[in-house]
Amino acid sequence: MQHRESSEAPAQKPGQPAPAALSQSAEQALDQLAHLAALGHSVKQAYADQLKLTGQIAKAEWQLTGRSLTIAAALVVCFGAGLILLWGSILLLLGYLLFQLSSSVLITAAALVLLQFGLLFWCWRSLGYVLSQVGFSNTLQQLRLLFFAAKPEDKNADPTAH
Repeated sequence: MQHRESSEAPAQKPGQPAPAALSQSAEQALDQLAHLAALGHSVKQAYADQLKLTGQIAKAEWQLTGRSLTIAAALVVCFGAGLILLWGSILLLLGYLLFQLSSSVLITAAALVLLQFGLLFWCWRSLGYVLSQVGFSNTLQQLRLLFFAAKPEDKNADPTAH
């Protein structure tokens, strides 16, 4: 068997000062706490700065988005006007050709009106289809299932009793 020596710290009386090692450890701990506090303050300051920069970026993006949407709206109007002019030119050309073939203003006008009504009917049907796709029905259904899910029924309960 090995003989172990136990080292015990000398007993201190309650009124005696703490050893130098303990005092040094306490100073190191206070220094570390002060360093952690300084780091915490710098993190808080960096977070506040980052938040301020994020606000500035959001404001700049909002202004850019507004300007872009305004330009896009103007371009859509120009595109629409171009389509109207193109369609008018096509009708004018077809009207001229029909009048040359039939020599009748009535037949030419009736054909052009029918062509115009055909285009309007196609636009109306297309608009109806596109608008039927608008909405969040599947998302709402999933949210209802997620938040308002029915509680599982007891297997022993009567299924006809509600």
